[in-house]
Amino acid sequence: MRYVIVGNSAAAVGCITGIRKVDKEGEIVVISYEDRCYSKPMIADVLVDFPEEKLLYRDEKFFAENRVTQILGHRAISINPESKVVVLDSGELVTYDKLLISTGAVPFVPPIEGSNKKGVFTFTELSSAKAFKEYIKENDVKEVIVIGSGFIGLEVAYFLREIGINVTVVELLDRVLAKALDKRGSEIVEKMLRDKGVNFIFNNTVEKIEGDEKVTSVILKSGDIVKTDAVVVAIGVRPNTDLAKTAGVEVNRGIVTGDHMATNVKDIYAAGDCIECLDITDGQRKPLPLFPLAFEQGFVAGLNMAGKEVEYLGGLPLNSLKFLEKPVLNAGIVEPPDDSYEVIVNDQFEKKGYYRKAIIKDNRLVGFVAIGEIDRVGILTNLIRQKINVSGIKDRLVSLDFGLVDLPQKWRKEKLVEDKTAYKDWRAW
Repeated sequence: MRYVIVGNSAAAVGCITGIRKVDKEGEIVVISYEDRCYSKPMIADVLVDFPEEKLLYRDEKFFAENRVTQILGHRAISINPESKVVVLDSGELVTYDKLLISTGAVPFVPPIEGSNKKGVFTFTELSSAKAFKEYIKENDVKEVIVIGSGFIGLEVAYFLREIGINVTVVELLDRVLAKALDKRGSEIVEKMLRDKGVNFIFNNTVEKIEGDEKVTSVILKSGDIVKTDAVVVAIGVRPNTDLAKTAGVEVNRGIVTGDHMATNVKDIYAAGDCIECLDITDGQRKPLPLFPLAFEQGFVAGLNMAGKEVEYLGGLPLNSLKFLEKPVLNAGIVEPPDDSYEVIVNDQFEKKGYYRKAIIKDNRLVGFVAIGEIDRVGILTNLIRQKINVSGIKDRLVSLDFGLVDLPQKWRKEKLVEDKTAYKDWRAW
């Protein structure tokens, strides 16, 4: 059996791991236009001279031990499912028996006039982060505009302040992390970043980037002109589905996969940020570009590619900010969409430095926010994934000392230790 994986990040590593759980002998080939397997959520660390080797997600030893052949520095440009061939930009043809598409996501860059000038960067790949860092040094950058206050934008802003650069974050909505955090959580995060020296402009956006060749300023929708030496576009990402489309793979908001991570095209699977998957908190299929979910999806895909039928049960949206003074973590639904949800809050941030919020629907935990103290929140994520009835313990969910002792002993073993949603018990499936 010849397994070919396009992409070399979390989903690819998960797929290799899944294949080798079942098939120890089959050939595995990884194709990537990048030159290493690194942790994309950590690339902002490059700005503060973080050693690049510490960014590695898996080193060469992992690929050698799993007998993986890597074709690096080349991009897959098309797939012929009839002849089972992947065509590379070099003209090389790579044959496969089973194929995983894990092409990730691409940054969304709106049509801003002047966005082609020198000094405009996105921040989703190591190469772009390194290019930005080099530009800062070569051009004596003192001021930066960051467009977007999502997780990437805020992390970039924070690390720019760490190296003494003035930063202004421009956000179209009225608060930071508006799509990921509740209003109170956003307030807390904004204050921590303002204390760090980050400036914010809300309810506004960049309509034009000015300068001859290099960026010198931006014009906002409000008409205000803000001087800047560089611009980072961090509005968000979109599934990279171009390669999948060449093979006739079904694409909606992302690549469409079934319960076993297979696409509509025989022997082609997909996983990671390029797909849309089931959100277990609301039952809808959508892109969930999250590193841990990409690994899980790749792992399940690998098991199935190697002949072990394992169903992917869906993903839990989970985000964290650990570089701030106080850690921030959220999962699932953080703002109830209607009054059928119950909200429990424990806000001690001003007095004791922590904030917790639980969202409950039909006696089941469907989301939470934890800031300042995030110990044992893994139990909360398990409660969401397992869809456990929490009616008897819901007031304890936001307590700092909430733990396994609050759960019936039977749950501790059956629901948490033997947790199928964590894909630990795949042999029993």
